[in-house]
Amino acid sequence: MDDQKKQLIGLILRMLKDVYDTTIGLEKILDSNSVHILSRDFDPFLELLATLEISEDKNALLSELVQLYLENQMTLDELLIEIENQIAGVHA
Repeated sequence: MDDQKKQLIGLILRMLKDVYDTTIGLEKILDSNSVHILSRDFDPFLELLATLEISEDKNALLSELVQLYLENQMTLDELLIEIENQIAGVHA
């Protein structure tokens, strides 16, 4: 994966984390589990996977890894390395 593509993926993932953190914060403040900042029919992560042409069997693994990133149990750099490895495996 070239540096420009890696930077773009990192930017999208950072924005996704900001949306996630803002949503969690609003849910706590409003004592609600149904706050939606993005349209319910739009999932930027799924759009990212489709754009990267990640296979269905690897979607579940990457979804779990992104969840770890969103919950601060994995760094963005660690996640980008894993995504790069998955893409390399797809195109190898």
